Amino acid sequence: MNMKIFIAIFLIIPLFASLSSFIVKNKRFAEYISLFSSSLDLIGAFVILYFVLNFKPVFLFNNAIAIDKFSAYLILLVGIVYFLSSMYGISYMRLAIENEKMTDKEFFRYELFLNLFALTMLIAPMINNMAVYLIDIELTTIVSSFLVISEVTEKSIEAAWKYILVVSSGISLALLGTILFYLSGNIPGSANIVSSLDWTALRLNAGYLNKDIALIAFVLIVIGLGTKVGLAPMHTWVPDAYSEAPSPVSAMLSASLENVALYGIIRYFGIAGRSIGFGYPEAILIIVGIFSIFIGIMGIIYQNGTKRLFAYSSIEHMGIITIGFGLGGVFGTFGALLQMLGHTLAKSTMFFGAGNFLHKFKTKNIKKIKGVFYVMPKTAFLFSLGSVALIGGPPSVVFISEFLIILQSLKDGYYWITVLLVGFLLTAFVSLLSKTGSMVFGKADDNFNAEKGDFSPFSYVPMLLPLSASLILGFYIPESLHSLLIGIVHIIK
Repeated sequence: MNMKIFIAIFLIIPLFASLSSFIVKNKRFAEYISLFSSSLDLIGAFVILYFVLNFKPVFLFNNAIAIDKFSAYLILLVGIVYFLSSMYGISYMRLAIENEKMTDKEFFRYELFLNLFALTMLIAPMINNMAVYLIDIELTTIVSSFLVISEVTEKSIEAAWKYILVVSSGISLALLGTILFYLSGNIPGSANIVSSLDWTALRLNAGYLNKDIALIAFVLIVIGLGTKVGLAPMHTWVPDAYSEAPSPVSAMLSASLENVALYGIIRYFGIAGRSIGFGYPEAILIIVGIFSIFIGIMGIIYQNGTKRLFAYSSIEHMGIITIGFGLGGVFGTFGALLQMLGHTLAKSTMFFGAGNFLHKFKTKNIKKIKGVFYVMPKTAFLFSLGSVALIGGPPSVVFISEFLIILQSLKDGYYWITVLLVGFLLTAFVSLLSKTGSMVFGKADDNFNAEKGDFSPFSYVPMLLPLSASLILGFYIPESLHSLLIGIVHIIK
């Protein structure tokens, strides 16, 4: 297989879908070309993963593109959410137009930027040069900001501006950290000069980096890219952007973009660890992770908006993943990687369900959404199971990943982390389940007069697919997935 041609086609597909949908100006064509594009790229992601697993890492265009198991895993996660969001978007956008929340012009702009957003996220894990990676991450900000204001309202415009300003400031700090990493390998008079920003070269020559500069650089990277991930206290844009964006976009922001940004932190984590030892970098990730979980849970407890609820849940989950990487070890790192997959699957389900609630009840207010089980039984059933999967109820892949992370903290003797994690997870379990349960099983408002029944299969099949995968993985993790994640564990550390 000529991987150079394959990768080129793989990236051209969403670009073609984006431009053709905007040029043709036919709503049905735009919907289905996006779905077709995402289907092909999902298949392509599996092909890339198969090649990397069974042959060797891919290095193309003078090593400008470098795809190892970690990169391929992230590409697959993006591909999954791209496909699910494209499918769910068919139902969501038709209802938005029908309810006059969106014009035809806004619809075609949405389709244009949806595919471009997916393209920027598919490219990011392939990029070898970390400075170019940051440029691409900034492109994801620019492109997705147009998606946040797909439904043009005062709140969505405010959320988009907040998103751009906060995240761009963070990327500036990450760029400064990247420059410092470069300078740490170019100390005058040093016997070994590392004149490269390729993560492959930095990882190979990490022992030659100046330790003091590398530590400062890593702190800046965590703050900068942590802004994009939504780690606290750099999370301030997340609730607003996730709440105001259309639900397919909310899913892509939460279940894809966060992973892509965290990928950059973990690449630098491996480099910093090989330079200064893993003690300080691990401590930084653990501290940030614990604070993020705390902020996320506080947001869950006091939140009354459906999509803002799941935005804070994303902050919490990113904190759990960050702690897993910070604890290290096989269980901690494996659990963090598995949590990335579990969060991707469960959070897609929940944002799609929240989108269905919005179109049926015409509100995001949790207190005004009651009796969904009697109004939309299919959506309510999947939403209920998704809630259990999201909070780590067995059997689910999230349960396994969180159990492994807790096991690593016990194994390393971090009993205070174990107590905090268990306490936080139980609090999140009760808080989130009480809110989702009140929506699904609460008594419907007497004034509610919308037509009962679920929307088209495009509204609930994208919920069913990731939920089924999450539950299956809760019972059985295939050998190929286990081998992949173990391989990534060895790449990171």
